[in-house]
Amino acid sequence: MTTEIQSRVITDAARAMIGVELDPVVIETDNTLLKRFAIAVRSPNPPNPLYADERYGRQTSWGGMIAAPTISGGFPWLLPLLEKLNPTMGKYRTGLNGGNEYEFFEPIHAGDTLTARPKLVSLSEKPRDDGGVMLVIDLEAEFYNQLGAKVLAARQTLLRIYAPDQLIGASA
Repeated sequence: MTTEIQSRVITDAARAMIGVELDPVVIETDNTLLKRFAIAVRSPNPPNPLYADERYGRQTSWGGMIAAPTISGGFPWLLPLLEKLNPTMGKYRTGLNGGNEYEFFEPIHAGDTLTARPKLVSLSEKPRDDGGVMLVIDLEAEFYNQLGAKVLAARQTLLRIYAPDQLIGASA
């Protein structure tokens, strides 16, 4: 006899999104974006000139200013995914970042146009001591520049905490 565990928050509509690649997200980079980010992450210290000074960058093997690796955390690739996923799931108490992972293949240069195709990788539930559930959402996207070169792979885990009264079938 097999017993299937009933999902407490994951809907069929959300489950149907797993593995489906969404429409591309396009990100335009320019010197101003790269420089502002480099300044912000190093403030009050001066930024690394490779990430903030085009003239300096032209004198390096990169041939110009490149993006600081951490800039990828600010790229808006998650928004279309969450806009599609959120309406399929019930209201939750709080959301947390469960971790980010980035793999870099080529530098991102000022003037690059990046294209990402985000997808939902997995959904899982973990019971909580209070009778609620923690939903674990794993997402990923690969980023390509205008030349078709893969420059970045991004993975993110989001955590959502559901109280017992927010679960499927809970009485309101």
